[in-house]
Amino acid sequence: MMIKCWRSWLLVGLLTLGLWLGSPVQAANLPPQVQELEQQVTQLQGLVDSEDWLEIRSYIRGPMGLTRKNLTGLAVTLPKEQKQEVIRLTKELGQSLEKLDFAAKGYDQPEVEAAQVKVKKALAQLESLFS
Repeated sequence: MMIKCWRSWLLVGLLTLGLWLGSPVQAANLPPQVQELEQQVTQLQGLVDSEDWLEIRSYIRGPMGLTRKNLTGLAVTLPKEQKQEVIRLTKELGQSLEKLDFAAKGYDQPEVEAAQVKVKKALAQLESLFS
């Protein structure tokens, strides 16, 4: 009985260690601009969940606007095909954020959530380019 318990704990410990060590490696492959966007999308989700309309609009126009500019700057440094894809996704992200901003202005929670889904999709596609 005691040996089975130790095996279980050892397995849980190894899995936890593997997950803990695996996460930073994936993040380390992402450019800082994409990592920053990832954090901002998480922050924005919290604002969407709390229906903080004014803060959503301020956040999109402030920190997220600068990150979009930085993503465009990142694209210039990439190989041609990757550059084109980053520019396309940055434009797509911008359009989704504009829709989110407009929906927040009208206090339209379903439209805000739909736009947020598109923002997350663009982020996932950006992340996959660097994985």
